[in-house]
Amino acid sequence: MKTFFITRGVVVESKRKLSITFLITSLCEGGAERGLMTLSEYFIKEGHEITILSLAENNFYTIPQGVKMVYLSKMNDNAWGFWKLLYMPYQAWRLKKYLVDRDVNVVQSHLFRANFVNLISTMMGTKHAVQVVNHSVVSRFFKEGFSGKINLALIRMLYPKADLIVHISKRMQSDFNKYCFRTRNEKVIYNPYNIESIIEDSYEPIDDFMFESHKRYLITVGRLIPLKRFSDVIEAMDKLDSDVELILLGDGSERDSLEVLVKRYALEDRVHFLGQVKNPFKYIRKSNIFILSSEVEGFPNVIIESMLCETIVISSDCLSGPREILDSSLEIAKQLSDGVEISEFGLLYSVGDVNGLVEAINRVLSDKSLAYIYAQRALERAKHFSVKNIAKEYKEILSYG
Repeated sequence: MKTFFITRGVVVESKRKLSITFLITSLCEGGAERGLMTLSEYFIKEGHEITILSLAENNFYTIPQGVKMVYLSKMNDNAWGFWKLLYMPYQAWRLKKYLVDRDVNVVQSHLFRANFVNLISTMMGTKHAVQVVNHSVVSRFFKEGFSGKINLALIRMLYPKADLIVHISKRMQSDFNKYCFRTRNEKVIYNPYNIESIIEDSYEPIDDFMFESHKRYLITVGRLIPLKRFSDVIEAMDKLDSDVELILLGDGSERDSLEVLVKRYALEDRVHFLGQVKNPFKYIRKSNIFILSSEVEGFPNVIIESMLCETIVISSDCLSGPREILDSSLEIAKQLSDGVEISEFGLLYSVGDVNGLVEAINRVLSDKSLAYIYAQRALERAKHFSVKNIAKEYKEILSYG
């Protein structure tokens, strides 16, 4: 078991010092991983002890000073999916050994595979309280073939053993209740955001891309995979004015096919693949519109982050998260079948509706007063999701045991 500890200078004292243990699949690029880093950093500043157990070593994010990192295996997080499945009992055994040796009372795990390992360890004799945090809707697994069936089977078999199930959106909870089961031991806690840090980072100078004043910029962020439907945004670009350009931040398996699509529409001069970046916020702030085009989400961090950057958000009305963020009426069961909806804090369009996306983009670009109002309104909305507010809810459930 590989372990290292990062020491820290000054620690802020709190009324009650907690020893908190998190378990996650890895610290690769992703919303769940970023959220856990934000939460851990906040707890460290409050004077709590934080240990993050990881199933694999794949660190995209900087580990906050003061956080103890423990890797339960040397497995590559990019390994073949079936190999990851076979490896889970071993990782659960390593987890059990760690918890028993240190008399850990509560482990909160994030992401499905880490949740499975957390729960399997209890079948091996551990006595700790298990909290599992879901970061995606379970209905997505119906479209993922054999691997999706395995994940659903594991959820239905293992999750009833959890002491608490946390969903990061209300729509995610209703999706889980519909396709798995209902329980009194569940609650919704939204993702946390370090508002001051995001805003500060958004003003950092950009030295690898030139924003031209006579052009208008769309931006989208995420893994370049089919689920994100970036091809819809590229198709929309073909229907927009020639002074509109698109920035894609992120990398993934679909990059080659997306670049082929760009060439097919002769958009090479207007679509920019900038790859993975440590600070996406400085690009978002300089852009006119942020677009989320996903087929499915959990609680998309980048929507909140774009709102903090005062950049207008246009999002697909997918499961789950966008409507819950952009529409305070919380009509979470509502979902567009076509067209565009002008919501309180941004615009929604139906999943896969390229013409609807084009309509939404043109509406924002042609109405400067609307863009200004949305930017100010969205900034205030985003502040509701501050780490200070969200950490209180997490501290409440992590304090027992």
